[in-house]
Amino acid sequence: MNAPRRTQDERREATRDALLGAAVSLLAERGIAAATLADVAERAGVSKGALTHHFDAKDALLDAVLERVGASLAGALTTAWDPTTPPFPRLRGALAGAASLADDRPTELRVFAALAAEGTRDARLGAAARRHLDALEATFAQGLTFTLDELGVRSRVAPESVARTLVAAALGAALRPGAPPADVNEVRRLWEAAILAQIDL
Repeated sequence: MNAPRRTQDERREATRDALLGAAVSLLAERGIAAATLADVAERAGVSKGALTHHFDAKDALLDAVLERVGASLAGALTTAWDPTTPPFPRLRGALAGAASLADDRPTELRVFAALAAEGTRDARLGAAARRHLDALEATFAQGLTFTLDELGVRSRVAPESVARTLVAAALGAALRPGAPPADVNEVRRLWEAAILAQIDL
């Protein structure tokens, strides 16, 4: 039995998704300057015209990529603070999960870090990156605050400070691809121990 034909909207969305996936992988591999629109179209298996139908300039594509990877990373942090998990395992798991984003989502985090760095030279991109960075930190801080309230404990540092430290550390790790796994795991253990040491459990 033949599969039902996709609608025009479904085909358009599939093309856009393929273009964004290709852009993310190319940006991670080659960097922002070296990844061209023609390269993205070729990687996605579509014509240059199909690409420009969705993204009329490289800036528009970079904006969409930033939205995609920012939402994906925020979703990962939200999942880590799953309220159905008992509070203490949730706390330890979320701390470890945030610290290991560079291991778990290396491509997305590397692209996010690269776009945020590019934002220091491009005010428009910088403002968008700052918005997503603020959202990542807020997601983590809110989860930490809620979990600590459930445990009835008070952190010696503000949850916002913990969030900034962990997100910054994860972004820094993303800019060092190829680090030996043992080194990454050791850093993760040190992050977790240092943060737990500041919390009255």
